[in-house]
Amino acid sequence: MENDLIKERVQQALDCVQGLDEPYRGIAFQVILKELLREGIVPEGREASRLDQPPKSFPPINEFFSAVHPKAYTDAVITIAYHLLHGEKIQTFTIQEIAESLSKCRAEKPKNLSDVLAGCARNGWLAETNQKQRGMKSWYLTSTGEKYFQTKLNLAGNGR
Repeated sequence: MENDLIKERVQQALDCVQGLDEPYRGIAFQVILKELLREGIVPEGREASRLDQPPKSFPPINEFFSAVHPKAYTDAVITIAYHLLHGEKIQTFTIQEIAESLSKCRAEKPKNLSDVLAGCARNGWLAETNQKQRGMKSWYLTSTGEKYFQTKLNLAGNGR
């Protein structure tokens, strides 16, 4: 990797952690810089397929949600979880992030969102992680949940 590219990546990492306090700044800087540098490495003899191709664009959450048009609360949660995973590259999320996404979509919120998440977990579409985020349970979309979304909910032909 050329020195100019390395300097650019270091600056990008610095910009990303600028507002963080220590010790988080140092840790975040290392993680972000490692990822930025890893993105620029292409093994010899291979084409830079990941770098040369523009990323597949995912519509904003409100457009995506509107296109899927989920009818049940559980389907709405799975739709949002799918968008978080594939559109925003967020692997784990909290109930707060689901609630915020429902607000962005101007969708009706269930009276008890915790029960809806538990129902999705009972169906095997979501699962709890062992870690908490900001003091809240964190969840992830299971492969069963992805398949459910792709076969049952993604009938509008979004191609995702």
